[in-house]
Amino acid sequence: MKYIINVMLMLLIAISAIAMPLEASAQGTQTESLSLHINDAQVEDWLGRESRLQHPVMDGLEKRDASTLHFYFSREYGQRAEAVIATAQKAREKNLRFLPPETLDDVNIYLIGNINMYFDALDSRGRAPNWAAGLTILRDGVILIRLAPNGTAKIEPEMTLAHELNHVALRRFAQNNEFPHWFYEGLAMTATDDWNINRAESLAKAAMAGQLLDLKGIDEAFGKVGTIVDLAYAESAHFVSWLAKEHGDDAVKKLISDVATGTPFDKAFAGAFGRSPDAAFALWHQNMSRGENLLASIFSHDGLFFMISVFAAFGLMAALWRKSTIRKARMNAMNQDISENVLPSNLRSFGPFRS
Repeated sequence: MKYIINVMLMLLIAISAIAMPLEASAQGTQTESLSLHINDAQVEDWLGRESRLQHPVMDGLEKRDASTLHFYFSREYGQRAEAVIATAQKAREKNLRFLPPETLDDVNIYLIGNINMYFDALDSRGRAPNWAAGLTILRDGVILIRLAPNGTAKIEPEMTLAHELNHVALRRFAQNNEFPHWFYEGLAMTATDDWNINRAESLAKAAMAGQLLDLKGIDEAFGKVGTIVDLAYAESAHFVSWLAKEHGDDAVKKLISDVATGTPFDKAFAGAFGRSPDAAFALWHQNMSRGENLLASIFSHDGLFFMISVFAAFGLMAALWRKSTIRKARMNAMNQDISENVLPSNLRSFGPFRS
């Protein structure tokens, strides 16, 4: 029975890989601690300065260099920061899937308890929203990651680091050429395997209710708060991952390269994937509506609870059956005559075997 349960669990994991095709970061109503980036116009509005800075811009920070990245952190968060820094090489390697290594050189990363401490130090008008786990200042190549004390909040700074590095690398490679917001986020999540059960649940519910956002709606959702933001991230991740799965990584690289050399995004997209972004999204939407939403729904909280309950019921039945079998065997043994020869010599004259 134990073997059967293990096989069933392995089957569950295998189905999970089918339902979530990514291959190999909120308060209120949001289920995730998310990240965002600010573009050139926002840099001018928030900071009102040139992009050249002398790092660190804050006093009293420790500094560590790791894998061509420069980290700055508060001493009070030293242990947590060191744990994040230890993942730098792995985070960097993930982003080499679609982008060249030179795009990840000399990135300045601040690991701090409050992202807005960075803007306070620069007397900036800008402020990061409370739900932001990470923020990338694209033109400066600066990443701000919010740390939390151990054991509190659903913040995964290691995943945020990998995600934000992708934003910096894509901006550096493309320079001033632009990608839609959904592609920025979708590429980052695809490259860094940023998929989880909450994203699957958000996507499954919207697909089954016929409430998936279109590409324009996804980009508009990133400026809002609540569950619609969760859905925007989930759709971006799943759609870009689907593109890579259907057409291969080289097609995604071609899109990025063509945009970097000045080709408008829509034209570069059609050249890489053979159809417009809207047409490709419609095909993805059709696939979602036809079958994948059913598989994804299995991995909603309710679906998982049901499956775990079924496994638990089988496990309980197996345990009760085994317990009953053992009890019967013991009862039968009590009624059997025990030969004196099978007893140790020191027990042959003890109790009922005494001569």
